[in-house]
Amino acid sequence: MNGPTYAGRMQRAIVGYHRDEFGDWVAELDCGHQRHVRHQPPFQLRPWVLDAEGRRDRLGEPLDCGLCDQAAGGEPVCFAEMLCPDCGVVLDGGPHRPGCPSGR
Repeated sequence: MNGPTYAGRMQRAIVGYHRDEFGDWVAELDCGHQRHVRHQPPFQLRPWVLDAEGRRDRLGEPLDCGLCDQAAGGEPVCFAEMLCPDCGVVLDGGPHRPGCPSGR
């Protein structure tokens, strides 16, 4: 997925979630970056993150990626080419998600 090279908010699709070492939810984005998705009223209103169905419903939805927003030489800082196109995991030698056709 190639994003625009102009200044502005870079939106990337949510491809998965995991919890960090403190138990907070982290969205895995299709560019290979991650972003915390917390529900902390009144500052951050994301009640959908509190249950599995809410998180599942948001898969594929765009979310601002702060790292892609940062420009390096006029280009977005993005590592989308390092992701499995089928399951979205970072291709770093680790396992693919269960059922991924590329992870045989």
